Amino acid sequence: MCEVCGKRYKNRPGLSYHYAHSHLAEEEGEEKDEMDIREPTPPQQDEPKTPKKGPDGLALPNKYCDFCLGDSNLNQKTGQSEGLVSCSDCGRSGHPSCLQFTPVMMAAVKTYRWQCIECKCCNMCGTSENDDQLLFCDDCDRGYHMYCLSPPMSEPPEGKATKCIKLIKSDS
Repeated sequence: MCEVCGKRYKNRPGLSYHYAHSHLAEEEGEEKDEMDIREPTPPQQDEPKTPKKGPDGLALPNKYCDFCLGDSNLNQKTGQSEGLVSCSDCGRSGHPSCLQFTPVMMAAVKTYRWQCIECKCCNMCGTSENDDQLLFCDDCDRGYHMYCLSPPMSEPPEGKATKCIKLIKSDS
């Protein structure tokens, strides 16, 4: 849980990313202007701690890219229009090029409830525990614990990790 604003994260990398992008810039600004010392403002009572959900149960998507801060009309890195991919759990969004998605991965994420790196959990067991054991598929971006695979893996594979396509087809 973030000690500054109270937001909850499933794993340490998510919390670190949040802190660096939400609060570190504020602290750096305070260091530059030591005369203007302010207490952090507590979250307002009506401010939700969880993402707002739509009628379908999915988080309402952000209308900007978390990486370049552009929107679907303008990717700030490329200067071109590009649609956004949004996390079904928290609503964070990103341009596929900012997320470094391949065309295969982009086609795949349109077919399921995609999760950002902070919300990602194992597609087999549904938990985000042991995130150091979580592999991300290079074809669909789903997460899989090495020990949930059949047969289990003891080491991450060299090169591309694409076993999930076979696993998904065999599970259905």
